[in-house]
Amino acid sequence: MNKLDKYIILNYIKSFFLGMMMFFLIFILAESINLTGWIMDGKFTLGEAVKYLSYGIPEIVTNTAPLGILLGSLLAISKMAKQLEITAMKTGGISFLRIAKFPLIFSFFVSLSVLYVNVDILGKSNSKKSNMKLLKLEQAEPVKVEKNFILVKIDKNRILYSGYVNKKDGIMREVEIIEMADEFKNVKTVYTASEGALEKGTDNWTFTNLKEHNIMTNVSKNIDPGVFKLKIPIDDILADPVKAKNLTMPELREKIVYFTRVGADSIDLLIDFYYRISFALASFVMCFIGLSLGSRYVRGGAAVNIGLSVIIGYSYYGFSTIMKSLASTGTIPVYIACFLPLLIYLGVGIKLFMEAEY
Repeated sequence: MNKLDKYIILNYIKSFFLGMMMFFLIFILAESINLTGWIMDGKFTLGEAVKYLSYGIPEIVTNTAPLGILLGSLLAISKMAKQLEITAMKTGGISFLRIAKFPLIFSFFVSLSVLYVNVDILGKSNSKKSNMKLLKLEQAEPVKVEKNFILVKIDKNRILYSGYVNKKDGIMREVEIIEMADEFKNVKTVYTASEGALEKGTDNWTFTNLKEHNIMTNVSKNIDPGVFKLKIPIDDILADPVKAKNLTMPELREKIVYFTRVGADSIDLLIDFYYRISFALASFVMCFIGLSLGSRYVRGGAAVNIGLSVIIGYSYYGFSTIMKSLASTGTIPVYIACFLPLLIYLGVGIKLFMEAEY
């Protein structure tokens, strides 16, 4: 890396963090308005509000990264264009691709960082934020005390159905445990019981009127409750279906595979999974657009650049939202909905970048 490269990348990084800080503060301010009201209502203490904001930081960072890259690219390169440095470098035989080399590399690493946050950190922080909001605003525990009509996967091969579950009493009623075979393709055995009781201090269940129904042989028989073992925390049985945004990507993948096997609807999970990948790459794509537009000096300076970044960035968000809505209704395939906006903006960015070479 020579002196020119250091000069370009240092200015670019400064502009990127300036852009990130601007949009980051906008998101924080919007969240703080709600928190101020909750604090005044006595639902949050100041310390709890700060903790709640900290849980939202990963989501804010992932949302603002493309905008930060876009604005940073516009500010850094337009400043050089204003001072005729871009013209001087081109006249000296330095191509625009060479000028943009390290900003593009930096934006690629930003995309990888966003992908890392999306894979593991985002789901965990969103889950903590949602649970805290539920607990403080609705005075409700993340796990309900009782529920009717529960269907939950116990382990790799078994599904539990219950007509009623009560955490306080530690009971289940109208119980069916379905044991699957052939990688969840066929039902092997169905166990039924009129009631199940949780042993105190453990996660073990004992059942009343327990019967085994062998689907292969079509034979039913009574089972000794002391022989049949079921161990599962009652909180796992009562837990509400987790929203896609509150899951890590490995958890999303696991649920997608499971839902596909049992024939359940997994389209929302698929959309969130692939959108996290495509959105992480948006920072790299926005770098092409920002550098290309910034290479031409226009009057208005920073105000024009901020306006352009807002228009382009939010048009991408809007387009992506429309495509996800179409995918959720089954109008278009999930893969197209998640990656088409990225590919279109990449095509626009490359076209603008090629024009900036001359």
